[in-house]
Parts: sequence; C-alpha cells; structure tokens
Amino acid sequence: MKMLDVFDRIRRWWEKTAAFLGKYFLVILAIGLSVLIRWVIREQLMKPDKRSFQVRIEIQHKPEEILLGTPTPEYVTISLAGSQSVLEQYTDNDFVIKLDTARAKRTSEENGEILCVWELTHNMVTVPPRLKVEQIISGKQVQLALDLSETKQLPVIPVLNEAELPQGYKVGNVTVKPGEVSVSAPASKLKLFPEIRTKPISLKNITHSFDCDQGFEAPDSFDFDRKNVLVKVEILRATNKTMVLKTVPVRILVPPSSRQQTMSYEIVSAPTVDVEVSGEGAVIDNLHKDDVFVFANISEFTKPGLYWIDLRCAVDSRNEAADAKITDHKITVRKIDPPKVNVKLEQINRR
Repeated sequence: MKMLDVFDRIRRWWEKTAAFLGKYFLVILAIGLSVLIRWVIREQLMKPDKRSFQVRIEIQHKPEEILLGTPTPEYVTISLAGSQSVLEQYTDNDFVIKLDTARAKRTSEENGEILCVWELTHNMVTVPPRLKVEQIISGKQVQLALDLSETKQLPVIPVLNEAELPQGYKVGNVTVKPGEVSVSAPASKLKLFPEIRTKPISLKNITHSFDCDQGFEAPDSFDFDRKNVLVKVEILRATNKTMVLKTVPVRILVPPSSRQQTMSYEIVSAPTVDVEVSGEGAVIDNLHKDDVFVFANISEFTKPGLYWIDLRCAVDSRNEAADAKITDHKITVRKIDPPKVNVKLEQINRR
C-alpha cells in the first residue's frame, strides 16, 4: 500500500512537471539561449587584444626654468595590451606621459640654451591596472630646449621717426620716466639686449611738444615690471637758412677698378659750380664748400665722345663733422649752377 502511494506521488509530480514544461517551454528556451549568448559575448569581450594610442607629452619643470617651445615630438604612439572590453573604454585623451626636466639628460647649446633629452621606457607611461604597455611604437626619444630665467635693469631708449615731422620743426629734448625697467627673460636672449627700445613714436603732423605712454619692442618671452614708460618729447621750430657755396669743384666719378677704366676724361666746360643749400641756421653757418661733393658719373659711358652729364651733390663721407650735420639735421641741395658739365671721353690705348 505504501509503495503504491510513492509511485502515485512520483507519477503526479512527473505529470505536473511535464505540464509545466509544456506550458513554459518557449520561455525556458529563450532564457537558456539568452544566457548562452551572453556567455559567448562575455568570452569574446574578455579575449586579449592590443590597441594603439596617441599619447600627449606633458613637461614638468622648476619655476626658474623657461620652456622654449613644445617637446619634440608632442605625441607618442604606444601599444597597450588588455581585454577588448577594457581597451574600448579608453581614448587618446585618457593617457598622458609626464616628463620631469630634473630627470632629463642635459646638454648646453652654443647659444646658451639647455637641451633636455628623455629616452622613453615602459614604466614612464602610467596606465590602469587592467592594461599594460606592450610597445612604444614611435617617439622613443623626446627633446625640448629650455633656458633659465634672468632679471636685469636695462635702460629704455625712445624710438622716434623724425622724418615724419612737418617742414620747419625739429625734435628737442626727449626724456623717459623711468629711465630703466626691470626685465625678466630667458638668459640666452636677455644677453643680446643691452637696452630696451620703445615702440616707434609717430611724429606725423606734430607741431608741439607732447607726452605719451609707450610700450616696448621686445620678444614675447620678455616680462617687464611695467607695461609702459612716460616719454616726454620736445618739438621746436627749426630756423632754416639758405646759402650759396661758390666755386665748388666738379669731380669725375670713375669705375672703382682700374681694369674697367678704358677711357680718359677731360672737363671741357667750367670746372666749378655754385651750390645752393638750405637747412637749420647753425648747421648752414658751419658748412664749407669742402664739405660738399659735386660729381659727374662717367661709369655708364662706354664710347668716346663729348657728353653733357648731369651733376649730383653729396656730403664728403671723409668729413666727420659734415657727416654729423647731415645725420642730425636735414640739409637740402636746392640748386646746382650750372646743372650739367661737358666732359670729353677718349679711348685709352693699351699696349
């Protein structure tokens, strides 16, 4: 009796189980397939893989060091190994290689700059624990020039374009306040600047004295203790005077090489001329006819003959006093009388 009860219970359980499986077979099959697919995908994603990344170089340096430009190269190509799913989580921007100038190999350049060189190794690349550096593909050596910062007190020189002044005016006293500025810059570049010049000060249409705040003409790497200096410019009326220098001798300008001189010359007309000049009174009063160089240029004539040649006038460069006058003041040659000279050219017979 008891055995029949056991078999009866087993039979009823089996019937219920079969009915349940028959009713929910498709659901159970779908769940099973879903689990299988998920397992296959997980196995695929966990499969070891490799991927290349472009990693940015970042330089760390001391406060007194000035980096000159950017590292070469700026980006390094590396290969990372890990699972496919982990590698897909990262982009190039997630990695950086930090290099310290204190750990670089240094060499001094001729221009005073310091060249830092790093030989990259795998342990210089910081990556997450689930990844490892497989290979540094490109950029195994990184270079960067740097300099040490230096500070100096340099005089300030005002830059004025006096040629822009209207006729009849000249520049008087020019003062700069402060006369010196503190400059911080790379030492190799700072040594090339014995002084600091202001940006050009325009004098166009200026007929009166004026003050202006002026900045500096300097490289971008220069740092000043102030942005501007005060420049005071005095504009004065120039007292012009006209004078005629009598009997100034005419000279002949010949080719500089004796081998090029194939003709002899003779001035047929008057060998002297009168030269009318104008300029500031004090300069004109000290000007002598020996300071004036009147010449005819025969270097362009290649055939014998009688020629009327235009005269030109300049200051004799050998006269230092006259040079100073022309440099500091405007002297205008108004007239040469007569304006031409008659020159006879004859062929030189060479034997």
